[in-house]
Order: sequence, then C-alpha cells, then structure tokens
Amino acid sequence: MKNINFYTRLGSLLTLIGLLNSCTKVIDVDVPNGGARLVVDASINWQKDTSGETQTIHLRESTSYFNSNPDVPVIGASVTVTKENDGSTFVFDDQNNGSYTATDFVPELNASYTLEILYNGNSYTATETLIAAPDINRIVQTIEGSDDDKEIQLQLFFDDPGAVENYYLGEFIPSNLPIPSLAVISDEFTDGNENFIENDNENYVAGATVAINLYGISQRYYDYLNIFIQQSGSDENGPFPTTPVQLKGNCTNINDPNEEVLGFFRLGEFDTTSYTIEQQ
Repeated sequence: MKNINFYTRLGSLLTLIGLLNSCTKVIDVDVPNGGARLVVDASINWQKDTSGETQTIHLRESTSYFNSNPDVPVIGASVTVTKENDGSTFVFDDQNNGSYTATDFVPELNASYTLEILYNGNSYTATETLIAAPDINRIVQTIEGSDDDKEIQLQLFFDDPGAVENYYLGEFIPSNLPIPSLAVISDEFTDGNENFIENDNENYVAGATVAINLYGISQRYYDYLNIFIQQSGSDENGPFPTTPVQLKGNCTNINDPNEEVLGFFRLGEFDTTSYTIEQQ
C-alpha cells in the first residue's frame, strides 16, 4: 500500500491552487454610462369613497449599472399639478427624501391634469386624465396546471361600461411575497360585459392574504405597462422571449426634448379588496 502523509497532501493542494490561480484572469466589463436620468414615479391614486386629498410623487435619479447606491433621491425640486378645467394648482411639498406630498389635492373623474417639475434649471411636464374604475364584483380562486406544475390563479371580476374604450390595471399584493404582481387588460373583446383580470402565482400559499386593487387607466399607460410587464417577465415566454424595446414614459423636458426621462405620470380611481388564499 502506498502511504501519503500530511505534507504530501498539502504539497499537492498548494500545487493545485497555484495552477488554478494561474488560469484566473480578471475581466473588466465596460458598461456604457449615459449619465443620470430623472426618474418620475407620479401615480395619483384615488380610492373610491375617499377624498383623495393626500397624494405623493416620488423623484429620483438613475445611476450607473455597478453603482452601489442605485436609488438617489431628488431633493430641491419644485413639483406642481394643475387641474386644467379650472386652473387650480396643487403644490407638492419637498419631504427631503425624494418624496413630494400634497394634502389638498382635488380629484375629478375625466378631468385633465398637468404635472410640472422644475429641477436643475429644467422644466419637465406631462398631462394625463383621471380615469374612473368600476367596482370589484368578486374574486374567484382556481388551480392552473396539473400534477407537479400547479399554481393558484385568482380572477378579479368587474362590470365593464359599454360603448366606450376602457383599460384596466389589476394590482395583486400578497402578504407572503415582497413584490406585487401587475396585470393589464382592455375591453376590446368584452365591451359592456362582465370582465376579469387573471393573476397566476406558484408562490401563493394557503392562509396568505392578497390585497387587490383595480384601477382605471389611460390607453397610453396601458401600452406602457404592457411593455413593462412583458419585458420584466420575458423568461416566462418560452424559447421566444419578447424583444426588448425602449420603455418610454410621458414626461418631457421642455428645455431639451431629446432628454430621456424615465417613469410616468398617471391618474386613476381604484377599487380595493382583499382575499385570503384557501387550501386546495
């Protein structure tokens, strides 16, 4: 029998480590940096049967890909929203953390509003309409798939008003998961009938509570979210994922229309409910 003592083993290990180190090469990836971009998270959400007077808009700047601090709040901007039909202006006060809050906002269905942001000598603006939302009728839980490939599906039912184009956003916020799920739908094929939005999730578990919001949204925001949802979940589209395209919001720099502004300004009424996942 051949004996290998501790030092022989140690020598072999050191030799192996040396060989591995000799094959290691550090590669620096040069990721293009287009500079900081203004990111506008301006969602005016009006819950049914509330005043809707307190609203918050969030502003931040984007950073480079490898930056250890990806969230840089914008401080010192001037933020206002003007209701176009009567000229009333609502000032959103700087909270010194990237958030801007108004406590006197007056929501009005089908009224147009204009957002204006003054920051770093530039004026950013966007205009949208406050869209109505229908009432939630009911939530239905089913099982999608079979055997080991099962997942819980929630269906959010509501009545669609007839003779007008409508677009909807369903937001599902589970208590056991860190990120909400979004789904959008139009009434192109269901105008004037009961409609529903589906949400499939393999991570839903019995006993978890899901907060559910149904928003009325504009066609432009519907198109924006459609692209966002497809690209963020492109790995679920099989071997032929969605081709990435530029996700362009509706905010424009008046001083430099070529500047790329990220995010969106939108307004929508919403109905809300909650559902507890049942054991299947």
